Amino acid sequence: MTMLNGRRVLLVEDESLVAMLAEDMLTDLGCEVVIAMRLDKALDLARTGTFDAAVLDVNLGDARSYPVADVLFERALPFLFATGYGVQGLEPVYQDVPVLQKPYQQRPMQHLLCRLLACETPPRKRTDPLRSLGCACVAQTSPSAPTFRADTPI
Repeated sequence: MTMLNGRRVLLVEDESLVAMLAEDMLTDLGCEVVIAMRLDKALDLARTGTFDAAVLDVNLGDARSYPVADVLFERALPFLFATGYGVQGLEPVYQDVPVLQKPYQQRPMQHLLCRLLACETPPRKRTDPLRSLGCACVAQTSPSAPTFRADTPI
């Protein structure tokens, strides 16, 4: 059992096969998953749903998930972004939000979600462009098994 058992997670992902893969990973971690594949549905769920955390794909076809992030900020609900571009692919005001590198992998997903749920204060929009508060989790490249670490804020 982990701290993710029974947690309700909003997954915003527009690619159906990728969404199914991420849903399977989250389910294997003990989460209850609600999927939104379009921005309008994600916004509705973010405004009215009950969630412990959220995983937001940044690029949703022609749209970005930033409006969903803003709703989650307002509700003080923890979330992370998922993108293949890393933190560099985010708008500057969102660069303090933890980023899960795509393609989805279960260990980094578990690490970031546990860290989000263990934090006393959820991520905030960046107000000082010189200060970073987010989780800077990185994969250590090793021929054996990868390990993950969370860097301390600057």
